[in-house]
Amino acid sequence: MRVEELDRLGAVNRRGKINFFHKDYQFVNDCAHFDYQRQRVYIRHCKRPKKKGKRPRRWRNTKLRVNQRVEIISRNCPSCGSDDVIRWERGSIVTGQRPKRKRAFDLVFTPSGIKRRVIECRTRVHVCSRCGKLFIPDRYKRLAKHFHGLMSWATYEHIAHRVSCPMLSEMLHEHFGLAVCQAELNEFKSIMAHRYRSCCKRLLTKMLGGPVMHVDETQVRLRTGVVYVWVFTTAEDVVYIYRPTREGEFLTKLLAGFNGVLVTDFYAAYDALPCLQQKCLIHLMRDMNQELLNNPFDQELQSITGPFGVILRDVATTIDQYGLQRGRLQKHRPQVNEFFHTLGSSSFRSEAAESVRARLTKYQGKLFTFLAHDAVPWNNNNAENAIRRFAYYRDDIPGLLRENGLKDYLTLLSVCHTCHYRGVSFLRFLLSRERDMESFCRSGNRKRLRLPPIELYPPGIMRPDFRRMTLARQSQRVSVSAKSPK
Repeated sequence: MRVEELDRLGAVNRRGKINFFHKDYQFVNDCAHFDYQRQRVYIRHCKRPKKKGKRPRRWRNTKLRVNQRVEIISRNCPSCGSDDVIRWERGSIVTGQRPKRKRAFDLVFTPSGIKRRVIECRTRVHVCSRCGKLFIPDRYKRLAKHFHGLMSWATYEHIAHRVSCPMLSEMLHEHFGLAVCQAELNEFKSIMAHRYRSCCKRLLTKMLGGPVMHVDETQVRLRTGVVYVWVFTTAEDVVYIYRPTREGEFLTKLLAGFNGVLVTDFYAAYDALPCLQQKCLIHLMRDMNQELLNNPFDQELQSITGPFGVILRDVATTIDQYGLQRGRLQKHRPQVNEFFHTLGSSSFRSEAAESVRARLTKYQGKLFTFLAHDAVPWNNNNAENAIRRFAYYRDDIPGLLRENGLKDYLTLLSVCHTCHYRGVSFLRFLLSRERDMESFCRSGNRKRLRLPPIELYPPGIMRPDFRRMTLARQSQRVSVSAKSPK
């Protein structure tokens, strides 16, 4: 046993859960918790405050001051298309269609700060003089409860700064006086992901037409099991893709039109791809270093790793001085060919040395591809950096994600990390309402947008409170039909 392990066994554990030998010790320790004392012990020494009747959380926003009032009308009948439409001054009591006033909430961004905007929208029951149909404007049904500015700020904090939904709800209430529940924040993510899904497709199409691309994968545990996230990156763009398994058959179809150099690690699924590849030399160097640590007295292993390290050092020195230029790196090609020629004519008795030799010989044509191309890196740092960004979020909520929520998060994370690689603000890109990253970078965010009076949900998505009202009416119809005699 190592001395460090003996010291670890004798060390006293000051953090984490403690396993007590006696149950009495466990009981006393539980009674000493901070929350337990404040709720059970300290409160007995002071007067208990009287409980005040609090209004439900969803009605807190009704007390906010209105900044703007908008009336929604419809000029044509949705059934027959006639423009002879009459708007009633009061709702129809017979049909039960008495629409109420709705409020929408938004955040306005100015050079000096952020302010809240409350919009009150009204409508009236419409009746068609030709067909006699009573209806409410479709725009009133699809009226968004939270506008783009508010959803952009919440999305920016959740994606860029990894602020959880419960914390976002507290921040909105503390800073702006808005009561937004966690379910509504999750709906923000779904709506914003639906909006920027086309942006991710354009980014992936651009990467497939470029000269170099990085790829990597990692696993994540959902509520239903383990799935995998693949990332495709360049020096400027990032796209995350959800896959249910780690199998790489989809790569053949996805990279069918790619004619550049693919930078990967040593996962076996990449070996069958027909495109040029550059294996990550950092992975290979770390594996060799681990073999040396496991076999410190293996002279045959050192006879392989020593000359290989000299080559990498010379190449890294040239790159630091001149960059990834093919004309400067070609001088190392004779040195690389001589190393592999010597390696191919050698035989080793050591198992570790023979394993390293077989690996180098197998990937001989994919280790130094960057010497013959411009701007092709010799490591997979771009993809690993993108994977690390997702791993931070994955470790914060282990086993709590669902498949649809993960897909929406990956779409928004692709846009966020692309903005980070390009050196532009993710929040400004969201607020610009631009869906094309290239167009936003060319304009430099010089456009001054005029806020629309109202915003609507995409077709097929209704306002949450209207959805609850529709479900309540359906349940009433079902109960009435069940009571009626056959």
